Amino acid sequence: MEQVNHWQRRQLALLQQPGMIANLQTSMTGYQQDGLCIPATVNDYVPGNCYVVSPLALIVDYARDEMIKIDNGVLRALCNGLTLVLKWPLLLAHVDRLQVLNNQCLSTNLTSSHWQSLDTDALRQQALRRYPQHTLMIRSLNDRQNPELLAKLSRQGWLPVVSRQVYCQDDPLRWWGKINARRDDKLLHQKEWQFKRLSADAPEQMQCAERLYNQLYLEKYSRQNVQFTAGYFAQASQLGLLQLYGLFHQQQIMGVVGMVQLEQTVTVPIVGYRTELPASLALYRRLIAFALRYSMDRKLLLNLSSGAPDFKRVRGCQPVIEYSMVYVRHLNRYQRGIWAVISWLSRKLYQPLLKRYQL
Repeated sequence: MEQVNHWQRRQLALLQQPGMIANLQTSMTGYQQDGLCIPATVNDYVPGNCYVVSPLALIVDYARDEMIKIDNGVLRALCNGLTLVLKWPLLLAHVDRLQVLNNQCLSTNLTSSHWQSLDTDALRQQALRRYPQHTLMIRSLNDRQNPELLAKLSRQGWLPVVSRQVYCQDDPLRWWGKINARRDDKLLHQKEWQFKRLSADAPEQMQCAERLYNQLYLEKYSRQNVQFTAGYFAQASQLGLLQLYGLFHQQQIMGVVGMVQLEQTVTVPIVGYRTELPASLALYRRLIAFALRYSMDRKLLLNLSSGAPDFKRVRGCQPVIEYSMVYVRHLNRYQRGIWAVISWLSRKLYQPLLKRYQL
């Protein structure tokens, strides 16, 4: 547990510094329960806030970016209209008046094994004594990694809200059984291409990592994504919170990949490359191949988050629905009703769309 606590305290201290994530406006706090250090974010509605602390940004802004992928025009228009209709009831219900437990402010929060035996009732009471007007949330849970925790929270009255579909890999045989994975792995052995650990003491490397990440995650995908800064990359690397590698070709950085590990799980919140270069250079394939090789060699479970679903499937990654669990029994009737509607819509409408269109 001490290693987990050490990691959480360093991440909490880093995020308490202003400006580490450009589009994040929240207050960081922390709890101790059964010996476990638990970081938390606390905030109210702020326009343009990041989805890791803002359900409104996730349900309305981010969802609209995702709807572009639905090829059925009528269904796409219906879903876009639904997000617009939901916006004002969500604002009135103060859904962004929110406290998120175990929030590392990554696209995928990592949950340690100690949560399985944690007294979540006592933790909930502790959190609500400090912020009794806030909705309580735990992000990034799924049936593959956290089935017991999901079941326990459900019994205790927490509501499930479907957030997205993520892709996990922990089986080297399934990974190596995919021809695409084997082809990509061969790219790692090309002599003119190398992966090198980036130096936290080299500002130009950290700035380049930020620029490459922005090219992919913000400019190509969505401005709603977490807007990490060069300062965050430097300090997270220096503190051992982030393993940040550059993809070099002829001494030039062509891409960047950053991995975060807690216990036996690793996630890849940082991927970026020079998107203006031709696809024939296989930059994205090289970066993901490196992450897969890194995790398979160390016998880790790799959570590759969402996005590029077809690409991940043909490399052996397994889709799993991700949930946020929310506790609202202390709120007024209108707020409870809105959260109940959100939960129902996410399970009955959004989840089938994720599965059908393999988003």
